[in-house]
Amino acid sequence: SLIGIFLPLYLFQEKSLGLEKTLLFFVLYAVIFGISMPLAAKFSSRYGIRHSILMGIPLYLLFVALLYFLPNTPALMIIASSCLGASQAFYWIGMHLAFHHASHQKHRGEEVGTRASVTVLSTLLGPFIGGILITWIGFGAVFILAAILLFASGFLLLRSKENHVSYHFSLKSVLDKKHWKDSLFFVSRGTHIIADGVLWPLFIFFILGSYFSMGIVGSLMSFSSVILLWEMGKYSDHADRRRIIRWTSVFDSLIWIAMAFVHTALQVFGITILSSLVRAAHESPTGALEYDKAKGQVAAYFVNREIFICLGRILLLTI
Repeated sequence: SLIGIFLPLYLFQEKSLGLEKTLLFFVLYAVIFGISMPLAAKFSSRYGIRHSILMGIPLYLLFVALLYFLPNTPALMIIASSCLGASQAFYWIGMHLAFHHASHQKHRGEEVGTRASVTVLSTLLGPFIGGILITWIGFGAVFILAAILLFASGFLLLRSKENHVSYHFSLKSVLDKKHWKDSLFFVSRGTHIIADGVLWPLFIFFILGSYFSMGIVGSLMSFSSVILLWEMGKYSDHADRRRIIRWTSVFDSLIWIAMAFVHTALQVFGITILSSLVRAAHESPTGALEYDKAKGQVAAYFVNREIFICLGRILLLTI
């Protein structure tokens, strides 16, 4: 969260890569993310979930280090985006498999909401602190702090006991069409992730004009959604999740249309809070439904999920 919302701006504004190269960075990231997923799943099935998550940490640390040197050696953009994509693949396959194993179907909405709430709560001050450090000291300080915290998290994970969960995964299972039935949904989710995490920060930076204000926006998104994520998770365990998803999707679409007409700082803050509330209501039932549908070849399901999400990222970035 220290880096996330500022990454597109760092590439575009600080390193003067221009819009096309900035978007190309994320295209390369999505390609490597998708390609790495089957490899990460195979690694996880052989060496364990914890080791898969741990593998993502040094790759992300290398990505952070390479970011600092991008202006001097532009060719490192390919290596940096590849490290980011690979780190996300190893992290998320481990996270998905661990959560699927630990969660319970009757309470999965609440558990998805709890996980999301804890994640949001723990990153609540990240964008705000990042905005202050970038404004007063520079991006280097943010990179160093992020690296220290990430290294510490890896050390704590190493000290924990490995509860090995055995999953079978074969590369052939990626081509199994039964995992493709939700492909359109996952492609649309990929476009949503890029619009929210790359295009929207670039768009509102030209309105707000400062990293400090961007940090406030990032923290507002977290603050306004943390309680609703948990409450909607509990509610979705006793309600029709598909109906919740349909209604919140309609409101989310309307909010995206409204975002296109934002042109003042007050409008940015207002639409940020509104969109965070709607997406919080949407996230818990959607996540619970996804984990419920991961049956049989669980690893293959999540590999296909991330590959189609990456295709959605590439689609929107290319357009």
